Amino acid sequence: MKKKFLTLLLCTAMACAPLTGCGKNTSPTDTSAKEETPDTQKDGSVIYGRVKSIQDDTITLTLQNMNGPAPGGNGSDGSMSDGEMDEPPSISDGEMGGPPAKPGDDTGQPPSMSDGEMDEPPAKPGDDTGQPPSMSDGEMDEPPAKPGDDMGQPPAASDNSMEGAPALSGNDGGQHQPMGEEKDITVTKDTVYTLEAENDADTTDASLEDITEGCMLTVTLKEDRTTAAAITIRQGMPGPGGGAEASDLELSGAKTIEGKKISSSDESFSSTSDDENAVLVTDQGNLYMAGAVLSKSGDTSNEDNSNFYGLNAALAVTNAGTAELTNIEITSTGEGSNAIFATGEGSSITADNIRIHTTGDSARGLDATYGGTITASSVDITTEGTHCAALATDRGEGTITVNGATLSTAGEGSPCIYSTGDITVRNAAGTAARSQTLVVEGKNSIDLTDCELTGAGPNGLMLYQSTSGDAGEGTAVLHAANSKLTTTSSGPMIYVTNTDAEVTLTNTELTFPSGTLIQVSQNETNNWGIPGQNGGSLTLTGTQQILDGDISCDGISTVNLILSEKSTLTGAIDTAHTGKETSLHLDDSSTWNVTADSYLTSLSNTQESCSNIQSNGHTVYYDPAHTDNKWLDGQTLELPGGGKLTPVSA
Repeated sequence: MKKKFLTLLLCTAMACAPLTGCGKNTSPTDTSAKEETPDTQKDGSVIYGRVKSIQDDTITLTLQNMNGPAPGGNGSDGSMSDGEMDEPPSISDGEMGGPPAKPGDDTGQPPSMSDGEMDEPPAKPGDDTGQPPSMSDGEMDEPPAKPGDDMGQPPAASDNSMEGAPALSGNDGGQHQPMGEEKDITVTKDTVYTLEAENDADTTDASLEDITEGCMLTVTLKEDRTTAAAITIRQGMPGPGGGAEASDLELSGAKTIEGKKISSSDESFSSTSDDENAVLVTDQGNLYMAGAVLSKSGDTSNEDNSNFYGLNAALAVTNAGTAELTNIEITSTGEGSNAIFATGEGSSITADNIRIHTTGDSARGLDATYGGTITASSVDITTEGTHCAALATDRGEGTITVNGATLSTAGEGSPCIYSTGDITVRNAAGTAARSQTLVVEGKNSIDLTDCELTGAGPNGLMLYQSTSGDAGEGTAVLHAANSKLTTTSSGPMIYVTNTDAEVTLTNTELTFPSGTLIQVSQNETNNWGIPGQNGGSLTLTGTQQILDGDISCDGISTVNLILSEKSTLTGAIDTAHTGKETSLHLDDSSTWNVTADSYLTSLSNTQESCSNIQSNGHTVYYDPAHTDNKWLDGQTLELPGGGKLTPVSA
């Protein structure tokens, strides 16, 4: 989660394809270029981008910010207010021993926890040897120091940090290259190719064949600003959907469970060190923890590594580890101290009766990345910092499922829910005091049932693509049923920009003061796509749904409304007649109460008399040339209420 949010609008992070054949990027602590720039190149510029396509001697790049992800998005989200928890006792120096040896493959999915049984931890099935050994003092030694890390701290490299990229010649260090813009570069027989090594310290010779779609490249251009003099393939730059860990970053924990089954009851764990997890489960380790109190202070040295890989989180599960948590209290005060974090394919957490309170920036409640999963029930999450969504998925499309939640966020860029993955929530109540109610970025989803959520950001529900690399390009999806969604914002209730989006609402109450139900349009101030090409496309389906408000659409955007099963719309559609395309589909049980003259590109209505359109004296214009309007045969129909449906004049 880059992250991340602008003060005025949430964002979050780079749209990209999964990488194939690319490894790790340079360390953010290394601000020098990886190769000398020949004299023949020194008057050119350096650009940075992701490979969109390769055709013969032309590479098409989607340009990215050389200094990291654009503000916005999920890269920073979440913290809770100061919980008045006593500081748990720290783990003594002599407590930890060497990490336990890995067993064969004895790490099945932790047993699920039944709702409501908070008092006694559930028995662990499938364990013939009885209860796993407890995490008593002295059981685990200090994890061995990582090679090349004399201080024992995890490496500071961030896959998205970009600081190792050379500066753009004559362009403010490259900070202002147009993010999201596509640029064609030409390679020749003289182009020099290098590949960054896994240790981020050296480069090796490469060739055009080493470049694949989705790779991140640093390109030194010749003076014509089109021909590539040199190309560095930046390894390990992850793309959404990249699957298992896309980073070789090694985490460290004050308490580490590595490749072993461990059980803990009524213990306290804390970490005050920067870049350290209070509890880390890794390498197919399995943790059962009940009645614990976790405390995390100390800041992250790299926000991206915290957002994407769980660096400095209170509890992190990685490398196909599993954890089952019940009756847990977690407080964190550090920057980048997410509370519960699952990252990587096969890494999973189940949690029941969890209380979380974070106060630092970029410190979310529940967070899953790179295919990690979290399944939780009965959670109470409070965050206070900026970029601190209560529930969040970030790069790599994690999955979170929650049944029963109380959510509260206080900081900017901290919605109740921020999804760059798949988030399903049932029976939740939440408030975002300074941010959107919820956000979906890129081809990801939020699914709500029986939820009541309120926000106060610049808009209510935002579906967008930031082009920051945190979310793949595709259709953003929001489903809400039997819920109540509110914003106190003066902006639109539903805002769509720079993405395709699908919203399905069933018997869901929308409350907002602006009078604008939907705005689908380009944006010009947030670097979300290329201005003039970054409109949106929304299909909204209402089932047993009341919609009240106006719908606006600009010249590069589309809106498609589908109303069925006694749904109603009270409002006007595209009154300014600016939309690229607006369409409305009504079944015979649904109605439209028109509040101002409106423009439709197409209209389909199972009531061909259109008696279910209450005009209130207003005119609805349609495009007689559109194929979906053939049934109207260019006619003008009188509508109930004294208005009419008529062809728009050329």
